[in-house]
Amino acid sequence: MFNVGILGTGNIAGVMTKAIKDLKGVTVAAVASRDLKRAKEFVKQNCPKAKALGSYEELARMDGIDLVYIATPHSYHYENAITCIKEYKNVLVEKPFAMSRAEADSIFTEAKNRGVFVCEAMWTAFMPLHKQMLKWIGEGRIGAVRYISSNLGYNIENRKRMTDPALGGGAYLDLGVYTTHLAVCVLGESIEPKSVYSRMLSNGVDRDVTYILGPQGDGPISSSYVTMSARTDKDGAIVGEKGYIKFFDVNNYERIELHDEEGALMEACDREGLSGYALEVKASKEAIENGLIQCAEMPWHRTAAICSLNDRIRSMM
Repeated sequence: MFNVGILGTGNIAGVMTKAIKDLKGVTVAAVASRDLKRAKEFVKQNCPKAKALGSYEELARMDGIDLVYIATPHSYHYENAITCIKEYKNVLVEKPFAMSRAEADSIFTEAKNRGVFVCEAMWTAFMPLHKQMLKWIGEGRIGAVRYISSNLGYNIENRKRMTDPALGGGAYLDLGVYTTHLAVCVLGESIEPKSVYSRMLSNGVDRDVTYILGPQGDGPISSSYVTMSARTDKDGAIVGEKGYIKFFDVNNYERIELHDEEGALMEACDREGLSGYALEVKASKEAIENGLIQCAEMPWHRTAAICSLNDRIRSMM
């Protein structure tokens, strides 16, 4: 049995625990919170056979844990990951991976020195529709890419984690990493911010962000809009010289469509099978069992590139 430890007991931890139930040979063996009572309540509601722990350090030191899923607020990812890695625990860190490129580099250095598996839980990277979309592009089905458009927004401004600077709040870090991940996957890791426009809350946290990414000099660009103040359609398109790909729901692909340059629908694929949460755990399990310390779907260099872009975008707000 492949044993997963859940570090943190927020909503996303509950979603992950439910997703793991769809995987054969995988179980949630322990759940850690800074409040033992909260950990016990989480276990009672989500995974009755798991052990409840009253500190993150206990989970890091616990024997028999094959992977720790870090589901704490953004600003704690670095601290929690380092704690686990120093105890030789493999970690799957919820996105955004870290608050800066410097934090990401430090995590990877610690993991490399100890031979420990680390992966960012950018679940879209593991989804079949994401891979199919990149396959169409690689096969030249839409020709050279010229433009990407994407948007992602929810009405979640009332959630403390979104508006508290101490928790890494802001629309970009919570939502923009998805649209930036898409741009990096399609346009490459050397892209840079061309422009950034943001609207800020009174405490300096970004509520809405519109930004453009592209290569140095001339070339294809990616234009994105993210917001915590309204629900958007979450859709977008990748436009090429010979056609375009329409995608529905940039952070949880529901459907992708391949159109020719006249707009005619050539091919379409719908989401099916395991959720992105389950897929990222499955891929992590396979990598660990094969003696790897990275996942092919979300390698360290891609996470590092996204963290660098995050730094630059946030500095331009």
